[in-house]
Amino acid sequence: MSTPPKPGKGLSVRVDAELHDDLAVMMSTGITASDAVKHAVSLIASGYRNAWSAGLIPEGLEPRFVSFLLHPYDGRNT
Repeated sequence: MSTPPKPGKGLSVRVDAELHDDLAVMMSTGITASDAVKHAVSLIASGYRNAWSAGLIPEGLEPRFVSFLLHPYDGRNT
């Protein structure tokens, strides 16, 4: 297992066609590419933590996500 970069350090990710398209979708909301990556990693990491703490997946194994729950838009900024 490798370790993540220390806080304050940069992260380099090669942008392939799929990542480009995914970033375009997220950035269409007005966020930056950096914020999109941070948000996506945060959401998935939360799913990992929840799966492990609930005992659904042994810690250290990658969960397989099959759906997400979304709150309906209520006319207010979220």
